[in-house]
Amino acid sequence: MNDMHKSLEKLLNDTKTKYKTIEHKVVYTAHDTAQTTKKKLGEIAKVVLLKADKDLVLIVLPAGKYVDLKGVKKALKAKKVSMAKEKDITKYLKTKIGLLHPFGNLYKIRTLLDKGISKSKKIIASAGSYTESVELAIKDFEKLVAPIKGSFSKSKR
Repeated sequence: MNDMHKSLEKLLNDTKTKYKTIEHKVVYTAHDTAQTTKKKLGEIAKVVLLKADKDLVLIVLPAGKYVDLKGVKKALKAKKVSMAKEKDITKYLKTKIGLLHPFGNLYKIRTLLDKGISKSKKIIASAGSYTESVELAIKDFEKLVAPIKGSFSKSKR
């Protein structure tokens, strides 16, 4: 457990959540993680930071999908939803590009979980490291994060 984000490791251990750390070569995208770990794309979480009006929100969706901004806008009753800038990730979340983990509660922001990934039994996501991912039961993830569930992804851009 050398690279896992410390606050994430603490959350998982303090709540006695069963999880598995998957070590892999350096990856920058959820798609690379799927290829490297030989896991299904549908189980690999892609984590995207968005701006909904003035708030930052995290979207957790299957790696092979794209964010559906209209779906997010509707769920949050927001006037304007857009992709966050890279500087928002470094400035507000104090992390590097490509290291977003799906535990929005640790960043103190809302998390939206796409129904495409909540159908899986487990979720595999960045552990806040380029070389480690965390695998846990989707029900445990939902218990820890209490995400807003809905339809937030689409197949094509």
